Amino acid sequence: MSGQFGGGGVNCTICNKIAFPAETVSHEKKPYHIECFRCQESTGEGETCNKRLDASSTFGFEGKIYCKQCFTKGGYTQKQRKVKWVPKASTGDSGIASKFGGGGTPCPICSKSVYPAEAVPYEKKLYHQECFKCVTCTKKITAVNASMYDDIIYCKRCFSDGGFAQKQRSVKWEKKEGSGSAVASKFGGGGNLCKICNKTVYSAEEFSFDKASYHVECFKCATCSKKMTPSDAAAFEGEIHCRKCFAAGGYNKKQAQSATKTSDAPKTYDNRFAKFGGGGDKCVNCKKTVYPAEKLSFEKNIYHIDCFTCSYEGCAKGGKAMDVNDAQYIKDKETSSITIYCTKCFGELRIGK
Repeated sequence: MSGQFGGGGVNCTICNKIAFPAETVSHEKKPYHIECFRCQESTGEGETCNKRLDASSTFGFEGKIYCKQCFTKGGYTQKQRKVKWVPKASTGDSGIASKFGGGGTPCPICSKSVYPAEAVPYEKKLYHQECFKCVTCTKKITAVNASMYDDIIYCKRCFSDGGFAQKQRSVKWEKKEGSGSAVASKFGGGGNLCKICNKTVYSAEEFSFDKASYHVECFKCATCSKKMTPSDAAAFEGEIHCRKCFAAGGYNKKQAQSATKTSDAPKTYDNRFAKFGGGGDKCVNCKKTVYPAEKLSFEKNIYHIDCFTCSYEGCAKGGKAMDVNDAQYIKDKETSSITIYCTKCFGELRIGK
């Protein structure tokens, strides 16, 4: 499916439309648009809670996602525990299947069953939230604030104070015979690797950006260390920056210069990959080249960030660029072209009604 659209995205679990890296969040190994990633609990009369979620505070049951308040209020924790999981004869007692089928897996700390609603995934294992504590100071921690040495969990501070980082570096890893990929066996084989810290990233703590995975905690501006979301980030030569630092550092010009040098070189490469080599796509609005740092993808169309504005001339924003989360559109049935509006104008003009 992704190859059909140039390989840049996957289908959103909610709306089934293409979701590109800058607008995608992952949960339970499923991709969602950031805008679609909302609580699906019904509040009556066809309405839903619709609260915006983040990957670290989302709960799932029977294919739907919920905020913590609705999940608790709806009694889904109890419903989840009552689900009877029966192992398939062909696969045996699969730990993965029991995790998602309601049977639960044993917590490494207390050895009692852990159900998805109360689970903290860390290093390929599931822990009760109550059990997930630093062994030294007994402080409750989250997966992004935890470190492990010799299968024992510590908070970042105790891990540092105990010198476990140095001990961990001194451990010599040896590839096992017949173990397959050296990288996979070294890191346990589970999950993607964070591009910043090179540790395993699990779905509940993952940001996807520019075809790479990051821990939510690691996804920070390389200049000011500010935490970001994928839609606020831009990349240059392997480093990610917030939009403000990217502009202040002149990376737009550097990227354009790099792209120009690439485009001047003899063209012995496949033109389909020009957008990754600096050649750039064309903006739907101004028809000029769009380079990666100034690129915004929406409904299979490419725009300059500054060109992504409401089409209504009377818009109060006065041509100011929008975020994809604030955009609505109508599609021409004959040409398949789209016209974009901000959510406010789309509603006030009753477009599409």
